[in-house]
Amino acid sequence: MKHGYGCALAVLSLTLGGCANLGALGGPEAGKQCNEHLSQEVELQLNLAREMLNNGRAHAALANLEVLPQQSLEVRESKALALRRIGSPMAKAEYQRLLDTCKAGEAHHGLGQIALRSGNVVEAERELREAARLQPTDSAFRNDLGVVLLQRGDHEGARFEFLTALELSDGDKLPATNLLSLLYLEGDSGQAEGLIQRTGLSTEQIQEARERADSLRPSSRSAPAAESLSQVDLPGDEPIELIQPLTAGTMPAAARDAGLLVKAR
Repeated sequence: MKHGYGCALAVLSLTLGGCANLGALGGPEAGKQCNEHLSQEVELQLNLAREMLNNGRAHAALANLEVLPQQSLEVRESKALALRRIGSPMAKAEYQRLLDTCKAGEAHHGLGQIALRSGNVVEAERELREAARLQPTDSAFRNDLGVVLLQRGDHEGARFEFLTALELSDGDKLPATNLLSLLYLEGDSGQAEGLIQRTGLSTEQIQEARERADSLRPSSRSAPAAESLSQVDLPGDEPIELIQPLTAGTMPAAARDAGLLVKAR
């Protein structure tokens, strides 16, 4: 991250105020490293399946994953994601089988998105908090946790997670857009304008943030919560609508998990 941009974010975080408990950043137990070695052929096939997932071809990705070594944790995690994207009830069991592995962070993240899709924001928060504890530097996990906290009305907690995700991702527009939604929701036009200038959000992203803020206001809450604010997964992850989801054609497949933007993992 460039020095100037980092300073700007630091100033923004101070002016926005409200720091969450620093213990939430995790400690020595935060995550385990996977030391899996795959053959070059398997790596190529796995990357192809992941590209299909990113392009919204979850069924094709799942078919390709079925011919790869099923004992591989990388394959199993991608398979769980593919199942979640197509809305299969088998996704939950796949993630649960990863909880005692080095993919535990990803498993809790997936389970959190599944819970949010079913409208269980309490369970979603619990799972996403654990994901963030295990992998505190994963910007997607922090962003999605912020989404759930915002949907639960915890503005200070959400602000902290969005700022953390924004700084960790080196200027990713997703947490910035989510943070902007929060600022509009609070009616803080001054901070909102400052964020727009510092992060270079487009006109479309600004409009999306306004619409999400409108959807989050009490008068607009006619349905349970949508999924996390991050690049969204496909139908299997889409939360129940608290925020009106954007049309599928307006964002990449990796960004259709929720009304507020959630990270697709």
